[in-house]
Amino acid sequence: GIGLPNRDYYFNTDERTAKIRDAYPAYIAKVLELTGVPAAEATAKAKGIYELEKQLAEKSRKLEALRDPYANYNKMAIADLKKVSPTINWPATLQTIGVKNIDSIIVDQPEFYTQLDKLIAGTDLQVLKDYMAFHLVKDMGGYLSSDFVNTNFDFYSKQIYGAKEQKPRWKRVLRAEEDAMGEVLGQLFAKEYFNEKAKKRYEDIVENVRDAYKKRINNLTWMSDSTKQKAYTKLASIKKKVGYPDKWKDFSAMKIERGAYVVNMMNANRWWNEYELNKLGKPVDRSEWEMTPQTYNAYYNPSNNEIVLPAGIFTVPGYRDEELDDALVYGYAAASTVGHEITHGFDDEGRQYDDKGNLQNWWTKTDEEEFTKRAEVLVQQFNGFMPVDTQRINGRATLGENLADLGGILIGLDAFKQTETYKKGEKISGFTPLQRFFLGYALGWMYDMRKEELASRLMTDVHSPAKYRVNGPFPNVPEFYEAFNVQPNNKMYLPDSARVRLW
Repeated sequence: GIGLPNRDYYFNTDERTAKIRDAYPAYIAKVLELTGVPAAEATAKAKGIYELEKQLAEKSRKLEALRDPYANYNKMAIADLKKVSPTINWPATLQTIGVKNIDSIIVDQPEFYTQLDKLIAGTDLQVLKDYMAFHLVKDMGGYLSSDFVNTNFDFYSKQIYGAKEQKPRWKRVLRAEEDAMGEVLGQLFAKEYFNEKAKKRYEDIVENVRDAYKKRINNLTWMSDSTKQKAYTKLASIKKKVGYPDKWKDFSAMKIERGAYVVNMMNANRWWNEYELNKLGKPVDRSEWEMTPQTYNAYYNPSNNEIVLPAGIFTVPGYRDEELDDALVYGYAAASTVGHEITHGFDDEGRQYDDKGNLQNWWTKTDEEEFTKRAEVLVQQFNGFMPVDTQRINGRATLGENLADLGGILIGLDAFKQTETYKKGEKISGFTPLQRFFLGYALGWMYDMRKEELASRLMTDVHSPAKYRVNGPFPNVPEFYEAFNVQPNNKMYLPDSARVRLW
């Protein structure tokens, strides 16, 4: 792979990116020096490593291209890999890393492996060795002595992301523990902060949102009945996982000792490698979670047609769940999380998977064209936002997340309108239920981000920056205008004709 955050760092010409790119070879040289390579030799080696990476980056796909499920799903027989990269001995390579008894493999970017093959065949062996050594030390640098830790921080955290100082060591180690065996902490977190009553509350909300989604699909005038019927089937088939897994991972075989930090992390990596390899040739374990209960995030898995909603995403710091008003909860959780993740099953990427998680087009051609036309309005809206310097949001790359945000708000709001809290209309602290719903949604996106990190995310993240996950979709929601009496002279006003009409 490459050492900069993504391929665009090697080619973009804006001043901020160019400055990072120019500093990268010096960082490579510094890492090599710390391993004992003399300074002049390290500088020369760094140049070779950088040029190799740049050539790999040339054949790495752009952010928006990585979101095309068909283009990134290329199933090949092991024997056919020779056509993509004839120099690499794939059977021997796979055997060496522990992949056995398989006859095919999915290659996401065939052109990358063709380029890699050419570089292996045409690059001096010493440069390849230098490249491998550098990446090994870079990747493990956070677990080595202070010199390595500080060098990594100075380039990645400070130069790229704008951090002023490192987090305390205990926080860094806790983050490493999270990565290594986060479910151990997850059991403690779920027990303390997510009781059975809270779990039931959010499981019920999922079903309320699902019902609201079905009604909204039913009312669509642009979608044919045949596509609607398949959408109903997929919606009903979405599996919900709320709070924490029913079955916890067993980490007893992971070797952790009071010795070298880096050795413990290598042991953890080895455990995870064996854990993943052990899945080969077996049915998919659909009970598995890819996030821990304490994670402040959630996801939709198109291959399993499931939404996974960790306890952490429902937690408002400083409050117990029973203290939270339904209006806030429906904005903060039903819209921002539950509705968002369900909508991923029907966004520009997720809609290409059927109810069983197979990559299969179940839309009529006319419906597909209409979806694309309506979604394009959102692409252009987000293309118009310029969060930092001259960098705009990539409306194409962020389309799936922007669709999920907008869909989540619409569906979450429909579900909220069925609650007693909404129907009673009682104010709290001067705010109506409708206002509290929108404020609850916005609560989840109260981030203060450095310009450097914002610039990096605009290049590497398929999510829009936090501010625009609120100010972007809200103007497309009719009830937003009602809640806050938004008028044509207000900044967030959009003429009715310019609003997205999809769900």
